[in-house]
Amino acid sequence: MADDEHEVMITENAEEAAYYDTRQIPYIVWLNERNADQSFPCGAYCVEKLSDIDARFLDRVYRRFHDIPWDIAETQRLRIREITVADVPRLYELYSDASVTQFMEPLFAEPEREMTYTREYIKNIYHFYGYGMWVLEDRESGQVIGRAGLEYKEGFEGLELGFMLGVAYQHQGYAYEACSAILSYGIEELGQENYCSFINENNEASIRLCGRLGFLPQGRVRLQEINFDGMMVEKELIQYVYRAN
Repeated sequence: MADDEHEVMITENAEEAAYYDTRQIPYIVWLNERNADQSFPCGAYCVEKLSDIDARFLDRVYRRFHDIPWDIAETQRLRIREITVADVPRLYELYSDASVTQFMEPLFAEPEREMTYTREYIKNIYHFYGYGMWVLEDRESGQVIGRAGLEYKEGFEGLELGFMLGVAYQHQGYAYEACSAILSYGIEELGQENYCSFINENNEASIRLCGRLGFLPQGRVRLQEINFDGMMVEKELIQYVYRAN
């Protein structure tokens, strides 16, 4: 990049890559026949074709090295982006209404624990998978109004779609707008065609949303989860699936 403060290095040499890595200088490794026997730092961004490096890829590499959240998608009213620790206080405002946590786990009782969880989530989920639960930001006000995203669900085909909105933003089409954009992102950017969602039978709003998105019910499943108290709980939910092909 032109500005030194926004520079991303491209190298095909393992020693250079190690130098950049230890100094947290953003870099990309070009893999080719000349370096097939070299060992590069774990977690390095690698390409086999220089033509795969475009402005968006450079921007994302730079952001990841400097802990700047990725922008995932924009819709008419929303910006979908990765969460930051600075978003946590706003999440407590959104989760404060009991109806929000009626069908989902609440945040930790102690904000500091939620902040620690968020830091680990960014490091272990975003950095490893490149996707996860994101925040929904109103483009006009810049206010976070909810969350939605994709997560790996062990034992099930495809990625799990999850979503929540603050009470003041429900029944205005935001969830459909966000989830439609996220499904398109998953199909076009992640190459994923299969999705699932697990919904309580009494959660009528989410059931209607899944229907609008094109999800179909597949029957009931019993899922075991560890809650924030460290206790194993079992839930019976309706599994919905979406197939792009």
